[in-house]
Amino acid sequence: MSTAVTITAPSVKHILLDSLVVMKIVKHVDSELHAGISEVSGDACAGVLTGLVFLEDSRLEITNCFPTVRNEPVIDDDANAAQQYEEQKQQEMLDMLRKFRTMNIDYEIVGFYQSHQFGAGFSHDLVESMFDYQAMGPENVVLIYDPIKTRQGQLSIRAWRLSTAALDLASKNDWRPELVKSAGLTYQNMFEELPIIIKSSYLNNVLMSELALSKSYSSDKYSTRHFDLGSKKSLEKSVRAMMANVDELNKSIQSLTKYTIDKQRHDNMVFSLTQKRQQENESRLARGDPPLPMDDIKRIKAPQLQTRNGLLDELLASFDTNALADFSKTVTSENITKLFIAEAVAEEKVVGTKDRTLSSVSSTR
Repeated sequence: MSTAVTITAPSVKHILLDSLVVMKIVKHVDSELHAGISEVSGDACAGVLTGLVFLEDSRLEITNCFPTVRNEPVIDDDANAAQQYEEQKQQEMLDMLRKFRTMNIDYEIVGFYQSHQFGAGFSHDLVESMFDYQAMGPENVVLIYDPIKTRQGQLSIRAWRLSTAALDLASKNDWRPELVKSAGLTYQNMFEELPIIIKSSYLNNVLMSELALSKSYSSDKYSTRHFDLGSKKSLEKSVRAMMANVDELNKSIQSLTKYTIDKQRHDNMVFSLTQKRQQENESRLARGDPPLPMDDIKRIKAPQLQTRNGLLDELLASFDTNALADFSKTVTSENITKLFIAEAVAEEKVVGTKDRTLSSVSSTR
């Protein structure tokens, strides 16, 4: 990810997503979740997006997609097995794009999609993939699909891309605190979200309208499933993941605090040594002696932040924690509303039962 690339500001402002792509993503993710492939492999469901870019309308139209092959574990000790498998994946992707072109389907790659529970799964590998795709085309995006929220009745597909500042740091592969601070980068502006408009065919719109107007259409407006508090497990998972991220952030804060103290101590020591050396050189020049070099002071090693990727992991953990908090807040507010509604209905039933009981007693008298 340290390859020097030309950073081009994207011009796409919104995304037009075909309903066929939505159905393909949902089917792909649900089939792998049902088979348990995601839990066994540990990788997220992923695929490639194809479509067209309309610069005059600042619109990215995603018209089709196809899943990518999962990484298979290398059983033998052959060092070239992983490389051969990656070449096989690239060849299969090229074959699929070639078939798209033969069938007169949009074959231009405009990004990729992944599935993450609660919409929180941003990792170092995902940032690398986003950088590679945006280096290939500045308009490319990633679609994050949340199967948990979708199963609860709310389709969750969000489009993201790296901001220009994050793309610049990713091209340098340098996430030191000084560079992150000078770029003004935080977890809030590291990624840019684009609005999505789902496009359906005219026949589909007509069918939905006829179903809505049909008297024989069985509506579930009187169903009690809307009062189901079936989000206990998902809420518990999100809270546990949030707690794990907060623990990692606490460790990172301790490392960053230690680094800040060591950096201040190092800067003060270098400054004092430089001042002493300058005074000593002035004295030597006054005596006619040659000045001493500053090379030994410059060679003093500066402290390093004791993290693997600088502040990148901290930014991603903060972003995931914010996504988990938003999910927990949404689920909690919905459950509280359902509880209040259920309590009001129960009280109304109790009052009605008492009234009927009193009326029956008075009639017997």
